[in-house]
Amino acid sequence: MSSDIMTYDEDTAIVLWPEYFDVERTRSDGRRLPKNLCVKEPSLDIIAKGALILDLEYEIFENKAYPANWAAKHGCVRVEKGKFSKTTLLPKIGEILVKNKQK
Repeated sequence: MSSDIMTYDEDTAIVLWPEYFDVERTRSDGRRLPKNLCVKEPSLDIIAKGALILDLEYEIFENKAYPANWAAKHGCVRVEKGKFSKTTLLPKIGEILVKNKQK
């Protein structure tokens, strides 16, 4: 692994797909949060920024495809499991995305 001092562990990392936070997707299309915690076209950079704000180590994978949308390679962000479960992490990232999109 390229980073020696990170607490990021690829085996236990939580995968965050942009599809989870995209307000224009339906739940069956992969959106995981209520629309008030989602934004239009969330970027990997802003999702990574959310992880950074939460003081989580992360890694960006630009050429990955969400399994249900395999033709579109929007990439994903993998974050350390750390302090949050995926269920508690998603709304926290969503809140950060919404706050940053409004600026």
